[in-house]
Amino acid sequence: MQKNDENSRAVSGVVGEMLMIGIVLILAAVFTSQLPNYLPSERSPTVTIMMSNDTLGNVTLWHKGGDWVKITTLKIIVSNQTYQATYTYSGGSSSLPFTFVPDPAEPSSSVFDLGGNISIISGAPLAGDEKVVLATDRAVLFSGVVSGEQP
Repeated sequence: MQKNDENSRAVSGVVGEMLMIGIVLILAAVFTSQLPNYLPSERSPTVTIMMSNDTLGNVTLWHKGGDWVKITTLKIIVSNQTYQATYTYSGGSSSLPFTFVPDPAEPSSSVFDLGGNISIISGAPLAGDEKVVLATDRAVLFSGVVSGEQP
C-alpha cells in the first residue's frame, strides 16, 4: 500500500503546479485586459494666442507659445447675436478666405506653431461684438471678442 501513497503524492504535486500556472495565466490575462484603463489619456494642446483686428474687418490670430497644432484639425468659429459661421482648412483649400503663415502648401508647414498666424479676411468692417473661437475637435484653444475700437 505504500507504493500507492507515493504515486498519489507525486500526482498531487504535478496537479498543484498545473493549477498554479493556470491561475497565473488567468490573472495575467485579466491585468493585461485592464491595463489601458490605467494609462493616461491623450492631452489636449495648450496654446497662447494673441488676437488683433484692423479697420477693414480682418482678424489675425497669432501663435505666441505653447503646443503646435495640425492645421487640418483647427476650426475657426465667428459669431455674434445674429449669425455664426464655422470655417475649417481641408487639404489645399479652405471654406473661408483666410491665410496661414507659414503657408500650409509647403510640406514642412502643415502645423500652426510658434510665430505663425491665421488671418481671417472678412472683407467688411466688423461691428465689434463678434466672438472668435479657435478650436480643435477636443478643445477650445482660444476665445475672444473683437473690440469695437479699431487700432
